[in-house]
Amino acid sequence: MCVSQKLVLTLLIVILAFLFPACSHVVVPRGPIPVKMEVVGPINVNKEISLGNGVTESKLTLIGTQGSDKWFGDFMVWTSFIVSQLENELKSRGVQVKSESQDHFRVRVESVGLYWGFAAQRCIVLARVEKKDGTWSKAYEGNNASGNLYRAIDGAVHKVVVAILQDKDFINAISR
Repeated sequence: MCVSQKLVLTLLIVILAFLFPACSHVVVPRGPIPVKMEVVGPINVNKEISLGNGVTESKLTLIGTQGSDKWFGDFMVWTSFIVSQLENELKSRGVQVKSESQDHFRVRVESVGLYWGFAAQRCIVLARVEKKDGTWSKAYEGNNASGNLYRAIDGAVHKVVVAILQDKDFINAISR
């Protein structure tokens, strides 16, 4: 009798181990969503600027949970994605963006949150742009919901880029 109880208990533990595993996922933006010229027009800046990644350490950070699933993001990777898209958008609007210049700006993703609702997932990204010499700094938020988690992520990053490009303070900071 004791052997059969141990066998049943062992089988139950094995079955539960396969039925309720905790899954971990690492998420990153999939690709840039171009900013239309009608949304953000040309930017008239007559000097060179450079953009850099302000996140100094690559590490996975928990950005969301759903049930036993955990979602992680590497802020250095997310920031590199935003910097690359910002550089491309600024260049397409006539701004001279070089790898190194006197006016250097750092971009840093400070937080990312993933949230699940009734019929949609939401991603909220908080990024900061600051002048390297510390004379100017501002935070920008991208908040997007979609029926698809990766669309929510891509949309939130897109909204951060649009917010930066539309911001008069940012335009003034790169113009000075």
